Amino acid sequence: MKQKLPAIITVFLIAAGVFYFAFRGRIGDAIKSGGVRPATPEDVIWKMSDASREGNVAAYLDCFTGTLKQNLQKTASDMGDARFSEYLRRLNGEITGIAVSDLEQIGTAEANLRVEFVFRSRNEVQKHHFRLIDGEWKIDQLDGAEQVKTLIPYGSEINPQ
Repeated sequence: MKQKLPAIITVFLIAAGVFYFAFRGRIGDAIKSGGVRPATPEDVIWKMSDASREGNVAAYLDCFTGTLKQNLQKTASDMGDARFSEYLRRLNGEITGIAVSDLEQIGTAEANLRVEFVFRSRNEVQKHHFRLIDGEWKIDQLDGAEQVKTLIPYGSEINPQ
């Protein structure tokens, strides 16, 4: 029994850690609120990414506001929900990672965030502008995407010497 005790304690601690971080993060927020309500501008990026991966047009459009949302709604309407959903899935499938940084709070109802999308062959940085609407952050504007030169492209084989 003394030999199994360290293994049992280790498994218990790992399970407790996973449980803690799962419920502290987006999963816990979703359970507590009955759905994911973006509490921070960064949360909107993850909600948008999740909706895109699932091809959930309504959830994707819900991440936006203003003229940007109107333009996206028109595009979705012109394409049809099925084609727009497939477009979102395909676009998300090309992304291998997302990094957010440089949160700039402007008053209580506006913020900017730098978002870097990592693709297999390139990285693109885009500034997202957010507005607080009815207690929920929404993407209001997007600056043009800038390509970032990567020193080592994603997935490159590394040959140690």
